[in-house]
Amino acid sequence: MNNLNKAAIGFLYLMIFSIFYSLFLLSISSLGFSALALFKFVKETPKYSFRKLSPFLALTLLFIIIFISGINSEDLSSWLRHLRLKAPFLFIPMAFYVYRSLIVRERDKLSLAFFILSIVSSFQIIYQVMDVDSMVALIKKGQAFATPVDHIKYSLYIAFSIILGFVFIVENRFSEVRWSKWFYAIGSLYLFIILHLLAVRSGLVVFYISMFFILIRYGIQSRSPVVLVLLVLLITSPIIAFKTFPTLNKKLEYMVYDFKMYQKGEGSNLSDAERLFSYKVGMDIFKSSPILGSGIGDLKEECRKRYKSIFNRELNKYPHNQFLFILAGCGIFGLVLFLVGMCYPVFYFRKKQDSEFLAIWLIFVVSFLVENTLERSYSISFFLLFLLGGMCKMNHSYSNEEIVSNPQSR
Repeated sequence: MNNLNKAAIGFLYLMIFSIFYSLFLLSISSLGFSALALFKFVKETPKYSFRKLSPFLALTLLFIIIFISGINSEDLSSWLRHLRLKAPFLFIPMAFYVYRSLIVRERDKLSLAFFILSIVSSFQIIYQVMDVDSMVALIKKGQAFATPVDHIKYSLYIAFSIILGFVFIVENRFSEVRWSKWFYAIGSLYLFIILHLLAVRSGLVVFYISMFFILIRYGIQSRSPVVLVLLVLLITSPIIAFKTFPTLNKKLEYMVYDFKMYQKGEGSNLSDAERLFSYKVGMDIFKSSPILGSGIGDLKEECRKRYKSIFNRELNKYPHNQFLFILAGCGIFGLVLFLVGMCYPVFYFRKKQDSEFLAIWLIFVVSFLVENTLERSYSISFFLLFLLGGMCKMNHSYSNEEIVSNPQSR
């Protein structure tokens, strides 16, 4: 491996570390990796197939819809902030495509690094759990544990890491290491406990739904009765966890209290009530401008106006739903492009789905229902890193199959 390739992989490892701990280093790693990919492209001018490139290009639509919304935005400074936030969708997919062969070779190690870092980063949760009284008091107030990044985003990391450990076991990754399966199994079980201690509903929901579909997929492929047993365990786990983890009990009590406050038209500072208020605000903005939306640049101001007119509250929160966020800011036109960008890679690789790719895609799509997940730099990098890694592997597999089936292409 030459020095430029080593540097490129180094930037990817730095990106994995940064999505846990440093927004500054996240920017450096993203720009560094993209710059190396550009240099490699200019220097080597490689041939490429538009058809094979198309699933990577599809993701650029998530940048394009924000770019187009500038036409409909009066607040250009706010529009530019959103444009900078979505810039990774413009250059990171192309960078991964340029380095796809290298990423295929290093991808398992990158995934393992994320799995290990999830375990190490969770030790601060254990430290907080040791003070049981303080822990329960936090949950009663609707507050969360201190986590490396926002607790909702962190719960997605943990959910994905549990699935990663399961995939490692099923697919015998790093099987040359004798104790590897025990490490993955114990690590996944440990992270499963951490996820339930956190008691973040978004993370729990995306884990159970995503894991359910991953198990169904493996069940169809292998027809093994073991998968049926795992499905039963997965379905019964929430009941067992509810009776085992005090954080989940307190979270349920808080949910009931939160909903009662919402019914009274109160609780704008409570998480569930705030989410429900934001849905109503988002739908009201969408109904006012259904085709092109308010314009992403003007969306926050429009939210502020609606909170004032509908609820008589001084708030400017975005809708806590990625689909509704796009509908309100970019209208039906933007949502169609968004769905094409999100779904086309899944459609393109439908005949050879990679488990990690499917898991990260499911986790984010499910999270979109309750969070505007792609409105944070950490989440965007996390999403692109593992989605594109899976796409590189599947792209490589497709290429190999074409060579075998068509000897003239060798």
